[in-house]
Amino acid sequence: MKKKVFVAGVALCASAGAYAQSSIWLSGYVDLNIEHLISSGSGGNVWRMSSGGLNNSRFNLSGVEDLGGGNKAVFTIEPMFSANTGVQSAQFRQSFVGLKGNWGEITFGRQFTPSYWIAGYADPSWAADFSMVDNMEFFYASYRVDNAMQYKTPTFYGFTGRIMYTTGVGDGTRAGRFLSTGADYRNGPVFLGAVSELQYTRDIFNASEIHSSRDNYFSAVYRFGGFEPTLIYHTYNGYYAYPPYVAFSSQGWDVQLGARWNIDGRNRLYASVVHRHDDNNVKVGTATGAVVGYLYGVSKRTDLYATFAHVWNRHNVAVPYPVTFQAYPNAGQNPSGFQLGIRHAF
Repeated sequence: MKKKVFVAGVALCASAGAYAQSSIWLSGYVDLNIEHLISSGSGGNVWRMSSGGLNNSRFNLSGVEDLGGGNKAVFTIEPMFSANTGVQSAQFRQSFVGLKGNWGEITFGRQFTPSYWIAGYADPSWAADFSMVDNMEFFYASYRVDNAMQYKTPTFYGFTGRIMYTTGVGDGTRAGRFLSTGADYRNGPVFLGAVSELQYTRDIFNASEIHSSRDNYFSAVYRFGGFEPTLIYHTYNGYYAYPPYVAFSSQGWDVQLGARWNIDGRNRLYASVVHRHDDNNVKVGTATGAVVGYLYGVSKRTDLYATFAHVWNRHNVAVPYPVTFQAYPNAGQNPSGFQLGIRHAF
């Protein structure tokens, strides 16, 4: 939910001639929960307070300037923070600037990938902390990238396209380069999306080697009143890394079946099951994960929520799938998590 906090128009710049109108919005979330994690690392069973059960606690500062002729300049900056400690995150959620008009939209900076918009829309939990889509299907695949240039087409007969390219780390190699093309279709209750992404990653144990990975996503959503069943199918093949410790090469596929149900505008439910089939079962393995959640809207801006998730890791691999990226299970563990929380949007 966005609130306009500053508007500057022609009257503010009259002495300098005619300037286009500008608007800036400040919005964000404060999200806190008490959670119980079971079999998530050497700590075993943990009770703790955590930030960001449904959404990252964050500020969103967005602006638009009307340039005339149907063209606009836009920007977004999203710093994140841990609401339970007040500690500012070292990395922004997004940070980009661009232009938009009847011809489409082009943006530059740290942004969500096309796969985020396509698969993320079909995630019943909307990329929550316990999201099985995030924690299993996007497992070390990118859904935000730095140094990105993205073009979004105008919508034509329900179809919208996206293409993204990044310059990588800028050291003259392909390290960090990313290319994604995708399209989605929206018509009434129907949503369909497809995207293919290629990424180059430096080997974290041998800096002279650069590997590639390919991810393909297909998603579908259909709305029956307040009830929406969802589907995501994903294939992966290549090298994935999270410096400085985790890296693996593998290939396989996964599928998500889920649904979200807005019962009466105040009571909402969602459920999601992901099955990931790995062809190698060496570093990562075949597994199934599930999450269920309930939200109660105290007001238009404030929600109370309860979430439960569990992952069945079928192989004793070095990198098992977690229920939250804030706590990693040890090899052979089947982690569970439960959250009771409150989210406030401003």
